[in-house]
Amino acid sequence: MPLYTYVLTYKGATYVAQGRHSNFKGFVSSWLKESTPQIPDDLKRALAHKSYSGAFEEVPNRTHVWRKTVAIEGSDFVVVAVQTEG
Repeated sequence: MPLYTYVLTYKGATYVAQGRHSNFKGFVSSWLKESTPQIPDDLKRALAHKSYSGAFEEVPNRTHVWRKTVAIEGSDFVVVAVQTEG
């Protein structure tokens, strides 16, 4: 399975996580529990639900890079997924 690197931003903080998945959308399990300490558990559940719904956008002029923005309590949670291996 390919290795994906996820760059996450939320309320001015940046997190980086990695995980091996069959596709880049399988990211939530890679970072939700350990990489987002400032998000309370109830919001993590909402974030997980919203992250799996809707589409990612391909980042223009880049290969194997996708982006998604999810609104959580009035703030944008941005995920950039990069296939870094495989």
